[in-house]
This record gives sequence, structure tokens and C-alpha cells, in this order.
Amino acid sequence: MHETSIALSILAAVEDAFRSTPGARRVTRIRLQVGMLSLIDPEALRFALRVVSRGTPAEDAEIDIEMVEPRFRCQSCGHEWGPSPEDVKRISEDPNLSTLVHIHPDALARYLRCPRCQGGNVEITRGHGVVLHSVSIETDGDEGGEA
Repeated sequence: MHETSIALSILAAVEDAFRSTPGARRVTRIRLQVGMLSLIDPEALRFALRVVSRGTPAEDAEIDIEMVEPRFRCQSCGHEWGPSPEDVKRISEDPNLSTLVHIHPDALARYLRCPRCQGGNVEITRGHGVVLHSVSIETDGDEGGEA
């Protein structure tokens, strides 16, 4: 379950934000953006965050997870697009390719073709990582600010 190691990294960043906030009392909300290509189970990540945050200022914080659909750009013609149902089916039904995407999402770009020019020089522009979007922190002076 690699969600636990991701949760530990997120918690480290949350604790950094907490420590750098004057008068911080507790973390009230953690907002994440998770790329669908990361193949991270949002509920497993939420559970892991709850477990690793026990005994920390982030214990009992609300955890909001927004799933981000992937977007691609052809470096040859500049066309941008999202995955087609055919692409999703092909990737999910191929155990080798789905495992590769799970371990190294950027490798997916090598298996895609631009729908406009059929070029193979494709980059993933979003939807392949985990981003700590914001951390809401309750301080001595108010009922919650955002870092």
C-alpha cells in the first residue's frame, strides 16, 4: 500500500505549514489534488492520512481529495486533449501497461498518439501526481486560516 508513504510525505508538508504559522493550534482541513493517472485510491489515501496523523496537529483534520483528470499535449502540433474511452480501456485491460502507469505515470505518454496529427511526441500536462493544494490551520487569533 504505497498510499501510506504518500500520506507520510503529505503529513511532513502539513507539519511544515503548521510550524511556520504563528499561533497555530491545530490543522482543520487538508485539501489534496490527486491525478487519476497516479492510480491512488482516494479512500486508501484518506485512511492512511488519518492513521499517520494520529497524535499530530493534523489529527481529526478534514481531508478533501479532488481527483484530477489527465490532460495531454502534442509537442509537435500543440493540440491538447483528455483520454478517450478507448485509451482508458486499452490501458486498464493491459496488466503490463496498467502496472507501468501505476509505477511511473509519465511513461504513459510513450503509448499515446495525438488525435490531430498522429504524432507520438506527447506530454502529460496534468493528472499524474499528488498536490497538497492547501492546509487550513486554526490559530490563537481566529478560527482557521489557510496556508
